[in-house]
Amino acid sequence: MPRLAWLFLCCPLLLAQEPPSFQIKANYVKVPVSVFDTNGQILSNLTREHFILLDENEPRPIENFLLDETAIHVILLLDVSSSLREELEEIQEAALQFAQAFSREDRIAIVSFSDQLELLQDWTNDIKELRKSLKHLERGYRTALYDALISTARERLTQVPGKKVIILLTDGLDNESRSNLDDVLSLMIESDISLYIVSRTRLVQPKIEQSKRVDFLNQVMRNVLHEDKDFIDLYFREKEISLSHLAEATGGRVFFPEKLEDLKSSYMRVAEELKSQYVLTFRPPDSSEKTFRTIEVVCTQDIGRIYHRKQYHWLGSEPSDH
Repeated sequence: MPRLAWLFLCCPLLLAQEPPSFQIKANYVKVPVSVFDTNGQILSNLTREHFILLDENEPRPIENFLLDETAIHVILLLDVSSSLREELEEIQEAALQFAQAFSREDRIAIVSFSDQLELLQDWTNDIKELRKSLKHLERGYRTALYDALISTARERLTQVPGKKVIILLTDGLDNESRSNLDDVLSLMIESDISLYIVSRTRLVQPKIEQSKRVDFLNQVMRNVLHEDKDFIDLYFREKEISLSHLAEATGGRVFFPEKLEDLKSSYMRVAEELKSQYVLTFRPPDSSEKTFRTIEVVCTQDIGRIYHRKQYHWLGSEPSDH
């Protein structure tokens, strides 16, 4: 949205993109699924019979169904750019509480970024080491969000086994990256990485709105375009749409805490979800005129919401160890 981008020259928008496809070279496709009731509570007592899986609108038999108890490699990726100020202590506490929710088989790493990426803690399940590393969390300056996601995925997750997850804390601002949103999505999907985002947009928006410079630019936009709109609010809503797309395209989702105290609960909701997912396995056709295939998982029980990836890239049936 060029108008909003002009308003925030230093805060380029994360423009929503079409979801890229999941690239699979195996005999089966695995689809992690999270299911919630109308109150937002996780449903973990469902069976195979509760699900219908559609591949290009054609029903496919669910070959395997289970609650996913695979060991998890989780990276806490923390945006510590200059937009973050008094929140450091809350972030440290939220991250530590989150780490304590995992089992001995799981591994956690902590990476912080602003314009530079810093590995605070390599893979571990030692809470003492995680606590020690979080004490080194310091505020940075400019933000290279996309570059941080790509570097973290390539350097830390492409070679690890099992379930791979990045949990990103950010306000969505990127004023330093050479990479773009498409680059991030492609790598996340090719590497089979789920991305969850705890967005600080609703925490930083009130501070931005207090800026005289931003208010002035907002008024200029209204006068020039003869539109009585709050362009600041439009800008942040556009960012939230983009962040939601970025997360959900990988099978994750995004959280928008409205108070600083809500950071902890957002992280704990992610931890609970990761430990309560179903995995549905199906076999795609041996041949297909379409390389990019759409999937949909339907729950036959009355539910509130179901989350899963929406596409995969099928290159033909080949023997695989996966």
